[in-house]
Amino acid sequence: MTANISRSFQSSAAKAPRIFTSANKREVVPEELNQLFVRVGQPLRNLDKLKIALQHSFLCVTARLIGDHTLVGFVRVSGDGVFNATVWDFVVDPSIPNIEDAKAQLILRLKREIKRTLPHCAVSMFANPQDLHLLSRANFAEDEKGIQAMGLR
Repeated sequence: MTANISRSFQSSAAKAPRIFTSANKREVVPEELNQLFVRVGQPLRNLDKLKIALQHSFLCVTARLIGDHTLVGFVRVSGDGVFNATVWDFVVDPSIPNIEDAKAQLILRLKREIKRTLPHCAVSMFANPQDLHLLSRANFAEDEKGIQAMGLR
C-alpha cells in the first residue's frame, strides 16, 4: 500500500509544488502553525496551549515548500509512548496544487517516524472524512467494530 501512495506522488510530482518533510519538533513555530490552521479553515488556537501541545507531542511532522520554506502541512502524535499513540491535526494547505500528493508525502513520513519512534504502540487517528481513502491506502483502517471516538461534554 505504501508503494501506491509513493507512486501516486511520483506520477504527478511535476504538477505539484516541491515540498520537503521534517520531523524536527523544534522547527515548528506556533504562530506559523496557527496561520496554517486558518488557511485550512480551522480557528486560531491559543498560542500558550498550542506550545504546550507541541512540547508534549511525541513527534510532529511538517511539510514545507522547498523554495521559500512556507509551512504547507502538519501532523502530530501524542500518547503514552508504550501502548497507544494518537495522530492529531493532519492538515495540508488547500491552496497548493495537487494537495493529495502533499498529503501522501506527509503520511509517508509520519508512518516512517511512528515505526522508528513508537514501534510498539497501537496507533489511532482523528481524520476528516475526505481523507479516508488516502489513509486507507496508507494502511489505516476504520475500526472493525465500528467504534468511533466520543467526546466528554
